Amino acid sequence: MKTAPPVRYAALAAATLGGAGTALGRAGGGGHSGSSHSSSSGHSSGSSSGGGSGGSLGGIFALIIIALIVYMIYRRFARVSGSGRAGSSAASNPAAQAALAALGTALGASVAGRIAAGSGTSGATAANLPAAIDTIRAQDPGFELETFLQRAEMTFFLVKRGMQQNDAAAIRPFVNDAVFAAVSGTMGQAKAQHHHARLESLNVRALHLQTADCSDQGQRIQIHFDLVYRAKTLDESNRVLSDEGEDGRHGELWTFVRGAAARTPVAGGVTASRCPACGAELRLNLDGTCTHCRASVTNGTVDWVVADVQSAPFVGYSGESSLAVAAPTIAAGVANLRAADEKFALPAFQARAKAAFLALQDSWCRQDLDAGKAFLSPGAYFAWAAQLETLAAGQRRNVMENIEVRTVEPVQIVHGRVFDDVTVRITAAAADYEVDPAGKIVFGDRAVRPFTEDWTFQRSVGVATLNKPGTLENRCPSCGAPVSLNQIGECRYCKAAVTSGKFDWVVSHIEQDEVAGGGGTNPGADLALQIGGAIVGGLLSSLLSGNSSSSNNSNGWK
Repeated sequence: MKTAPPVRYAALAAATLGGAGTALGRAGGGGHSGSSHSSSSGHSSGSSSGGGSGGSLGGIFALIIIALIVYMIYRRFARVSGSGRAGSSAASNPAAQAALAALGTALGASVAGRIAAGSGTSGATAANLPAAIDTIRAQDPGFELETFLQRAEMTFFLVKRGMQQNDAAAIRPFVNDAVFAAVSGTMGQAKAQHHHARLESLNVRALHLQTADCSDQGQRIQIHFDLVYRAKTLDESNRVLSDEGEDGRHGELWTFVRGAAARTPVAGGVTASRCPACGAELRLNLDGTCTHCRASVTNGTVDWVVADVQSAPFVGYSGESSLAVAAPTIAAGVANLRAADEKFALPAFQARAKAAFLALQDSWCRQDLDAGKAFLSPGAYFAWAAQLETLAAGQRRNVMENIEVRTVEPVQIVHGRVFDDVTVRITAAAADYEVDPAGKIVFGDRAVRPFTEDWTFQRSVGVATLNKPGTLENRCPSCGAPVSLNQIGECRYCKAAVTSGKFDWVVSHIEQDEVAGGGGTNPGADLALQIGGAIVGGLLSSLLSGNSSSSNNSNGWK
């Protein structure tokens, strides 16, 4: 008998059976739907204006319908009360009050959440990090939240890639026994039914620290992922069996756990394909133990493992640093950077940002990230790699023709405790289209159009600007050898973590033109939600106040 996967693993199971994405746009992915559903670390070739008024009217109509449902629920309780089958009015009926309160709370949370997301509310800022994070850091001096978030994003993409390929062994090092059993079972069903997922244009829009706990029993960190993708299921001949239709906004809540005695592995742990216990190349037995040292890698005793995955709503967290806030002005931000790095010069940084932008665009169009890997943070690299794999699977290649960078202007500078972030707004123009193996255009055209993207460059605090060749000159900033990096961005010669930001600036986040500067929100839709919320709120208030005034009538509300 075919059984459904456990609810708590539904997000992973759904990703096994469904995928993501239409054709991709400029470097980094994103959809061609032209809606605001495209990913912030991807790029859309479409216009951001599509669907604005429709979404606004849809929000109003949806909330009016909900209001009518509330009213019908109320009337039902009122009629029950009046017929003598209930001895009290709807206002004093606990079931009625619970139903109305739940709907009111849900509506209020929905509207407030959307408005807060539109205003760029950041998740875990320096002022509201859970106290457990400090406790974890005190017990494990090697633990840094920003580094953990980088590795969490890498884990996300490695697990998703393994699931797309129906490769249970690929995800084994990252999940505990319960999650592995659930997901591998679902993947087995997919294989038996001769279909698989294709996660096209899958992007992590934002990561947010949801909760954290630290006790003698162990440590737990929950991360909320804001995602953009288009769900598809394909058969063995790559024929589409199901299709979400367009890039959509999704969310997932991942729970990472480890034992109280576990410490951050020096060699990078499972995300670096190293045993977190002995540092040897990661090879696991069927029971999750290292073939070299026999340490149990997947039970959380030596490294973080994924213990739970749940579906969640897309929240719309901003891309701000988790450990700091942006400087009030660009001048103030530059001053903060220069206080720690006296050789930092904004014009030189802008020139390097432009060079990195062009190098990455070229690497993307050639579908060869090796040439651009040194400019990408590990999380960004895995996102781009996943999108290029999707393009290749669809036998498509993106072309950026006659590309021209017009301006590179700083828009935000964050001087954090662990990382510095500099966001520049790049205004450029290019012909953006995709071709099949025969060179035929399958999307877009050769018309040159302007576009704007916000690129965030990240570097560890305390790293100084050096007047010597670095990643831009195709040299390892640590040992000076020609850049040759492994999967997680380590130099193959000196093992330095080149793309971690500990040596040079790397791209950690990209926002496309429809998201840049606006938080990805639709003002009309937000207004619709506020208007619709007011309508529903007014109706609820009227009903409840009317009930209160008549609750003294022993015959119930008429």
